[in-house]
Amino acid sequence: MFLPPQIAEVTVDQAWRYETPYPPLGFRPLAEGALGNGDTFGLYWPIGLEAREPIVVETWHDSWQIQPVYSSLSSFLVALAKAEDAYPEPPSLVEDPRSPRALLEDAKRKVQAQAVAEAVQLLERALDVLPEYTDALCLLWAQHVRQGRIDEALAVAIRAIIAPPSLGGRATRPLRWLQAQGEAPALEHDPIWQARAELKLSYGGAKENGDYAIYRSAIQAYLGASRYVEASMLMQTYAELMQAETVAFQERHGFVKAEFLAAQIAVSARLPDGPRA
Repeated sequence: MFLPPQIAEVTVDQAWRYETPYPPLGFRPLAEGALGNGDTFGLYWPIGLEAREPIVVETWHDSWQIQPVYSSLSSFLVALAKAEDAYPEPPSLVEDPRSPRALLEDAKRKVQAQAVAEAVQLLERALDVLPEYTDALCLLWAQHVRQGRIDEALAVAIRAIIAPPSLGGRATRPLRWLQAQGEAPALEHDPIWQARAELKLSYGGAKENGDYAIYRSAIQAYLGASRYVEASMLMQTYAELMQAETVAFQERHGFVKAEFLAAQIAVSARLPDGPRA
């Protein structure tokens, strides 16, 4: 994975190892900016973009979320210098024009102002930086539907469903819309499209959940088609969701954390610039 030029200016946790699904594979914590409450800033390489400079994210461990705040380490260092030992506030688009979080927040304002085309442009810029940004995918899907761009909406809905929960909420509305659609020739062989009628996207509190079997089958289908980005993304989603289930539930589904993490790393090695660990 590509290291940014300013890497020597920060303290990367060299002892950190990817041992749990959260924070996600591809994350490396930094000592700088830590609040002391368990939340940290860290480098994060988007899936499939390991040859690019990583972005800087902030962990929100209480909600198992990561916020993609800065588009680069240099942007983070500028904010850190301005903060002068205080908490570095999220940048505006003026301060960091490629910040995924800033782009999403501005897109939300454009949607409220009915400036849909401008919102779409902002969301596409955010997803160019962070393709698995779940919140941005869900909002982009809604705007494509508003514009009548059905082919684009179909593709984005699939991406939103397989994107990790640590980067946003579940794609319940895109799924419900997807379930009401008829033919989609471009998605004919996509395993999520094929299984859309059976998906629920509801987790926790149940003894059984058919979504996990669908995800396992879809992962194998993506691997069989050499679609390693989609496979890696869905594996991360599967691991994060399964982590939130009870131990008894995990045992019923044969989820052994160490084994699944090893499989994730092995799959990520098939990415052009992997592995991600």
